[in-house]
Amino acid sequence: MSDLRKRAYIAFALGGWLCCSTILLSRYMSEMMELNITTNETKNMDKSDTKVDKRQDDECKRVFEWSMIESWKDLNAQTSSTFNMTSLPERKTLKSKRLAPDNKEIEMSILVQNNNLDLTVVDMFPCSKTAMSTPFQINLWHRMVSQYGAFVGVQTAKYRYGLNTTETVYLFDCKRKNNKIEDLPPEWDKIGNTTCDESIKSRASVIITPPTDGFLWDLAWNRDFECFNSEMFKAFASQYVDKSSAMEVVGCWIGRKGRPIREVTNRKDLFKMMHEVFPRVRDIELTQNHSTDETIDLLYECRVLFGVHGAGQMNAIFARPGVSVVEIVGKTGAAYYKNINMLLGQHYEAIMGDDKAINENFEVDLVEARDALTRAKDHAEAWIKEHDGKW
Repeated sequence: MSDLRKRAYIAFALGGWLCCSTILLSRYMSEMMELNITTNETKNMDKSDTKVDKRQDDECKRVFEWSMIESWKDLNAQTSSTFNMTSLPERKTLKSKRLAPDNKEIEMSILVQNNNLDLTVVDMFPCSKTAMSTPFQINLWHRMVSQYGAFVGVQTAKYRYGLNTTETVYLFDCKRKNNKIEDLPPEWDKIGNTTCDESIKSRASVIITPPTDGFLWDLAWNRDFECFNSEMFKAFASQYVDKSSAMEVVGCWIGRKGRPIREVTNRKDLFKMMHEVFPRVRDIELTQNHSTDETIDLLYECRVLFGVHGAGQMNAIFARPGVSVVEIVGKTGAAYYKNINMLLGQHYEAIMGDDKAINENFEVDLVEARDALTRAKDHAEAWIKEHDGKW
């Protein structure tokens, strides 16, 4: 074959390949548009513009709003949707799907033993088998997983089945790892009585075994979370703290006392900048030794919370309503505290702070931090005026 003929053949082949590729690409792009699949460039579009955003919005409302109580599927569908109080004991096993895209099932059960309705026991034994979310966890985020699951179980029994008893007691597995009831994190005392005595189950009118997974865990890495200002989640947070509000905008740094990673190396300059933004600045170090009431008192004045990614950011749940949160996240893709604050209807902003990995120390970009804190302060001031400091 001559060189001229070879060149003509190659040109023809390439032309055909490009033509087919263009057709396929055009068809692919058309299908992408038809399916409304969002990319990074379209994530900020109005929810009504994309079916995907709308689906996500409805999906997380299914999991984090009061209507979720009715979404649990009763596995004993052949029985009545209510308890037959003349034929006890009776157990209902309920299942629901986790937040998309996981959509795995989670389960809880409600057992009614007598119709006195004087005592509900929430059996936390299954949660104790899950190391990452055991009720005795030191990490505030991790232990809130089991507390929120217990909250969902109690609310479902109360509002779906009308099982509103006069007392609620949380039962814990103290034999596991030689735990003592005194070792429980302090938040449990805010939501009910606690015990390690298994015999209490024989006296209970209602025994709830809450879900051990899903819910808060599904927020951890969900960067596309769409729920905002959840009335149900705010009710959960209100168990711990009276949501009235201090009016002065105080900026609070949430430190990481005693932690070997994610220290801020330009801390002195950082605090100087914070004093330029806020009329008053507080440096708060929260540890596992603080009781819930002590934590609430420490955060009482805070209108803007600022700090490096870590479980300390979960303390926003104990702050006053309308608090603004600025989190230094580095390279992490974690969305734990972004999503928690969205559920609480609170202003949240993540800044890089430094382009290092999250297990290293940070030199915070002061210009980026100042801009974010100024926006947070402005939002806090506007929120207080609009809401008179109350949810």
